[in-house]
Amino acid sequence: MAVRKDALRKIVALKRQSAEQKVRALQLDVEGIEAAINDLIAGLKALDEGKAGIEAYFLAQAHGHVDRVIRDIDARNAALLVRRSELDAAREALKRVFHSQERLDEVLPEG
Repeated sequence: MAVRKDALRKIVALKRQSAEQKVRALQLDVEGIEAAINDLIAGLKALDEGKAGIEAYFLAQAHGHVDRVIRDIDARNAALLVRRSELDAAREALKRVFHSQERLDEVLPEG
C-alpha cells in the first residue's frame, strides 16, 4: 500500500509540475505578444507625432506601411485573445491539480 501511495503522490507531483510549466510558458507568450503590440503601437505613434518627419510619413502611406502595421496589430490582438484563453484554461487545470494534491493528502496521510 505504501508503494501505491508514493506512486500516486509522484503522479500528482508530475502533473503539478507539468501544469506549472504550461502556465509559465503561456504567460511568457502573452507577455511577448503584448510587448510586440506595444512596439507596433509606439511606431505608429511616432509617425503620428511627427517624430519621424513628414517624408517618412508620406513614404509609409505610399507603400502601405501603416495599413500593414494596423493589420499586424489586429492579428496579434487576435493571437493574444487565443493565448489568454489558453492561459485561463491552464490556470484552471493547475487549480484542479492543486485540489487533487490536497485531496490526496487528506485521503492518504503521511506515514
